[in-house]
This record gives sequence, structure tokens and C-alpha cells, in this order.
Amino acid sequence: MMYNYVPFLAIKEKRKDLLPEPSKIEKSEVEAVGNRLKTILFRGKTPPSNPKVFFIEANIVSLSPSSFLKERWAKYYADLALHILRERGIYDVGDRIKIGDFLRIRRPYNELKLYHLEVEGGEVDVSRVRHLLEASILFTEILEWIEKIQPLASQIEVFREATKYLQPPTRKRGNKFIQTLLEAVGIPDGRKRILYYWLIPYWVTIEGKSNDEVLESALEWLSRQGGAKVYTSWILSEADNVRTKGIKPWSLGKVEKVDKELVNILREMRIV
Repeated sequence: MMYNYVPFLAIKEKRKDLLPEPSKIEKSEVEAVGNRLKTILFRGKTPPSNPKVFFIEANIVSLSPSSFLKERWAKYYADLALHILRERGIYDVGDRIKIGDFLRIRRPYNELKLYHLEVEGGEVDVSRVRHLLEASILFTEILEWIEKIQPLASQIEVFREATKYLQPPTRKRGNKFIQTLLEAVGIPDGRKRILYYWLIPYWVTIEGKSNDEVLESALEWLSRQGGAKVYTSWILSEADNVRTKGIKPWSLGKVEKVDKELVNILREMRIV
């Protein structure tokens, strides 16, 4: 059954018999789900869960203020659904969709950016990427559902303990210089590479910022350096790549092996 792979569909189709009562969730189950949730959020590889586990995960994620965590979790289930959507689909999308309707769908896949698709007569041709659009609809519905969850008082006590699993991995001491880098002004060269090696992975993986927040932070940081020719599309694409792969900031030693010139510039400025 597809419910083994896309538990959200069990909820979507109102299979209440597959969902647990919050009062019957054992502490050990919450701990186990918390560990699994950490795997989804920060490493991205874990076997599909049953609807009961999905329900507990959803409630835990709903307590987090971070849109990054909610989006990564929702995309995990959208990705699981892709093979089903390729074969038969669950939404009647058609091959063309009005551009207004298209833009209202949250689209976590780069292939669905407008510049990759043909637009004519106010409609977007999605015939080549229907399965990705359908997965995006699922992604959107999951996020909307999470945002509407209002945990009962009896649930909050059960779930709050597991929210500790929603914290990003502890930052290593070797990355302390990144804070200095974030506050730096007037770096003369290598600003795009700095974003690539350190800042975008830091904002996404460590701080859990959304793509829009990453873009805002990057543009503000670049303005303090005197500006640079860095396209917003590249920043957003790189943020997507970091988020998908769970990339962490590079170590200083690793960067020095491939880009010694940049590290020397930062040393001269006493940033590292």
C-alpha cells in the first residue's frame, strides 16, 4: 500500500484509524521518533515511517519556530512520493497550468523555476515535470497542514521533550571564526567563494534559515563588503543545494588546501 511510503496520504484521506491518541504515546516512542526526526532533518536518509510515526513527527515539527525544519521535513515526504507520482499521480494537474496558480504552489525543486519552463498565453507548460509539480502540491499541503496544527495542552507536554531534536548540530569550535567573518566589512576579494565555503552552509545548516532569509543575509553581507557580482539566482540555488545535501561550513584547513589565496586575504585582515 502506498501508505507505507507516503503517510501523509493516510491523513489526507482521513484514515483516522491509522493515527494515535496523544495520551497513548509512550515516552520511549517520542524519544525514538525524535532520533528519527533528527536523521531526516540533518542527514536526510532514513526509512519511510508508518502513519503513526508521521503524526508524531508532524506535531513535533509544528512546535518549532523554524521554517527551515518544517520545509525540510515536508520535502522529505514529497521526495518519497515521487515514484508514486511518476507512475500514476494523485493530482489532476494536466500539462498546462495558469501562471497565477503555478506561483501559488510552494515549489522546492529547481526544475520548477520559471526560467526552466515554457510560458505562453499566461500558462506554464509542465508536461515534462508533472511529477515534480504534483510532489510540490503535496509539499505545499503538508506545510499548510503543519502550520494549522494547534497542539492540545495534553499533547504539548508529550511532544515538547522531543523538540530538542530540532536543534541544528552543535557548531564546532573550529568554526568560531565564521562569526568574525559575518561581522567583517570591506573584504576586497573572494566574496562569492566565502558565501560558498562558509556563509551559505552556516545560514542554512547551522542557523536553519529559509532561502529568503539566506538571500537577505547574503545581500546585506555583500553590501558591507562594497558589493559584488553575485546573482540572486546563484545564492538561492546554492542554498537549495546545501539544504538538500545537508552541507556544513568547510573547515579552515580544507579551504586552505584548495584556496590558499583566499585564506591569506582573511589572515591579512585578521579575520582568521
